[in-house]
Amino acid sequence: MKILLIVIVVFLIYFFVFRKKNNSTELEISTSTQSNERADKVLSLEGKEDVSSLLEIKNANLENDGEETEKEYFANQTYDWIITIEANKNDNFERTELDNLFSNEWRKSVNYPTIYCIPKNSNNWTYFQAGDNNENQFKKIALSWKLYDATEEPPLVFNDELLEDINEKVNTQIKKIKFKSVEYNYTTNEASNKSNSLAKFIQENNQWSIIVLKADKKFKGKKIWDVMMSIGLKWGDMDLFHWNNSDLNIGDDYFLSVWTSTQPGYFLPEEIAKGNVKTNDLIFGFSIPRSLSPIEVFEVMLKISEYAQNRLGGTFVDLNGNAFDKEKEKDKIKKIIENLEMEKIKTGIGDAMYLFQ
Repeated sequence: MKILLIVIVVFLIYFFVFRKKNNSTELEISTSTQSNERADKVLSLEGKEDVSSLLEIKNANLENDGEETEKEYFANQTYDWIITIEANKNDNFERTELDNLFSNEWRKSVNYPTIYCIPKNSNNWTYFQAGDNNENQFKKIALSWKLYDATEEPPLVFNDELLEDINEKVNTQIKKIKFKSVEYNYTTNEASNKSNSLAKFIQENNQWSIIVLKADKKFKGKKIWDVMMSIGLKWGDMDLFHWNNSDLNIGDDYFLSVWTSTQPGYFLPEEIAKGNVKTNDLIFGFSIPRSLSPIEVFEVMLKISEYAQNRLGGTFVDLNGNAFDKEKEKDKIKKIIENLEMEKIKTGIGDAMYLFQ
């Protein structure tokens, strides 16, 4: 069972860190139409049964709560360390001087900050290096470091010494241009403390809710496919089965996903059609902090995994191979929701989506 746990953890890291990156000739990011066309060539997209009504969230608040989408692009004032440099009133920064000042080589020496700017004829922040940013003069420039980035391996925790070194290099560099003022959202000591507290907070709460359906005898690929189609899940990104979120403005891309610990961990319809796929398990899961309604999604996940068990057989276990305890799992979800709420963070939106990648 330790092997199963390792496989699942590795897969989760790969899935939520790299799921938007096309790093393989087999794992392709495709549109829903492209995925359907590919699968439809070899397998039916309709299951023998239709239990898609199970994919329904009742009494859940899937609204944005009025939180508006930002009209400008800027760093996170709470979870980033930001140094803002303002130009003299009648002496804007020129793009050429900023390109030279903040070259890629220099950015590398200070842990690659993101650079933002306010163009001369605008009041909104945007990315300095954005492809559609054709402005050449700027009123303000800002350098930003995410104080804890869960997508890094391993994530960097900023300490006083590192931040002081970065600050010294920034100040040395900007002395080469004329500017009015320099502002910090945090002192180096405050930023260091924030980075350390974020490291603990994110590590404790960056968790998935997982149900493992372990096979008594290996699950056959064609039957797995029919069960997933009967439920109404869609085969697609990362060659997995997903319950897609149709509103990509809020919540994660998928309400939940299904994969397996059996190599290669995903499902190729061509191989299923040939009868080459047999798995030791099916794993149902979703990111708790990135889910807009984690308790409600968990209830749906229970129902569809039970349906899969009725069709395929098998037994439910947790990540450690112990008998699955749904009340214990629900308590875990509630605890994470409470932890986020204590920090005034709501799951599935805003800062939750920023911190938990």
